[in-house]
Amino acid sequence: MNAQMSAEKKPRVCVAIISYNSKATLARCLAALDAQTYTDFSVLLIDNASDQKPTGLLSDLSAPVTYMEMDENLGFSPAMSIALKATDSEFLVALNPDAFPKPDWLSELVASADKYQDFAAFGSLQISAANPKIIDGFGDSLLAWGPAWRGQTPPQDSNTADLYESFGVCAAAALYRADTLRQIGGFDDRFFCFYEDVDVSFRLRLSGHKCGVVKSAIVDHVGGASFEGKTDFAQYLMARNQWWLLIKNMPAALLVLILPGFTVMQLYAFIKNPNSARMKGLREGLDRTSEIFKSRRDVQGTRTLSVSALRHMLAWNPSDFRDRVSRVTPVDRQD
Repeated sequence: MNAQMSAEKKPRVCVAIISYNSKATLARCLAALDAQTYTDFSVLLIDNASDQKPTGLLSDLSAPVTYMEMDENLGFSPAMSIALKATDSEFLVALNPDAFPKPDWLSELVASADKYQDFAAFGSLQISAANPKIIDGFGDSLLAWGPAWRGQTPPQDSNTADLYESFGVCAAAALYRADTLRQIGGFDDRFFCFYEDVDVSFRLRLSGHKCGVVKSAIVDHVGGASFEGKTDFAQYLMARNQWWLLIKNMPAALLVLILPGFTVMQLYAFIKNPNSARMKGLREGLDRTSEIFKSRRDVQGTRTLSVSALRHMLAWNPSDFRDRVSRVTPVDRQD
């Protein structure tokens, strides 16, 4: 691993970008960062052994830049763990290289973090970069049986509130309180990518913290610029990580309740295609259950959220998942 640092000062915010063969979008992402009205931030670019190195894109940035080059593709989770360890900034922001923030994006996130001290994670309103009329993500939700999704429907009272409480936030463009993230154990490197941000949100929730999405913090998001849900490898990781998410985080009373439904879902997928990438991922997940179960003891041992409260945070209607409903609640009404 090679590292270059252009400045020693650690501003209040560290924006971490995890890059892997992101040449098609990274330049636009960096240009959008350079246009931010909020300037008390540094950029940490971690490249996961891309075929073409992105170093040539960094010289014109106004913000302090740290560049780290990995020897192999570690995945999003391990790279974010490196970012969390490397920064001593108050806030760690995750920004995908295919997300292009509006000029006041970071200002709005920091303002919300300052105003709402009981929230530990703040997501963005993600708009499709291909079609500005389409919401790509507005809060993360979790169906009790494992599937998670980014909400894609506008809140009905969207003209009266700015911050909306959600089950979790999408790490494509999100701000975290760095110390709180460390307290819950940060990102789980074993997830590699997919559901790693849902796992973080789940653990934040269990430890008594809130998550929300800031309507005025807007990014245009390509979505799937690498392989989001479109490849066998993605299906493999999602199936594996869904199982790990549940056995690691779901309290026993709810886990017993949802296991029959989870089993039915997997049996249906098996009958449909027993040799699919999804089934291979599930098999690895099951094979490593005992390893993940060791983490469960730590997660459940520090849980402060009641089972009843968690039950109401989860989605139980499969149509919400099918329709990508934004299950959010307004926090503050603006006059």
